[in-house]
Amino acid sequence: MNNYDEFCDFMDEYIDFYNEVCDNEKLKMDALASDDLQLINKVLAEYQIFVTKAEIYEKRRNELFRKIGLDGKSFREIVDMENGDRREELEDLFCDFRDAVMTAREYNSRSLDIVKKNLKETGMQDYDVNDPACYDKSGNISERGYSVQNILDRQA
Repeated sequence: MNNYDEFCDFMDEYIDFYNEVCDNEKLKMDALASDDLQLINKVLAEYQIFVTKAEIYEKRRNELFRKIGLDGKSFREIVDMENGDRREELEDLFCDFRDAVMTAREYNSRSLDIVKKNLKETGMQDYDVNDPACYDKSGNISERGYSVQNILDRQA
C-alpha cells in the first residue's frame, strides 16, 4: 500500500480518539447511574463535542482513503490486502480499533438501559431513547448538528 505510514499514523490517532470516546461513554453511564442531574448535563454537553469530532474524523478518513486509493474499502479489506509484517501491524491496529468501538458501544448500551429503566420508573416508558437527534439546551433539535448518525454507528 502506498502511504502506509500515513495510513497507520491516522489510524493510531483515530484509535486514540475512540479510546477517549470510551472514557466519555463510561462517564456518561456513571453519571446516569448517579442520578446527579448537573453531572448528567455536563457529560452530555461533552458528548456533543465528541459527536462533532467524530464527524471531523470521518471526513478526514474519507479524504485520506480517497487520496491513497482506498476509497470504499473497509479496514478489514485493507488488512487483507497486505502481507507479512505490514499485515501483522495492520491486524493489531484493526483489533485495537474494533475493541475501542465495541467498548464504547457497550457503555452506550448500558447507558440506554439505565435511561430506559429510569423512564419506566417515572411512567414514561413509551419515550424513544434510541432517537439519534441531539437536542440543545432549550430542547430543540439543531438542524446543523443533526446528522442522523450516532457516533457509535461505525464499522471496524
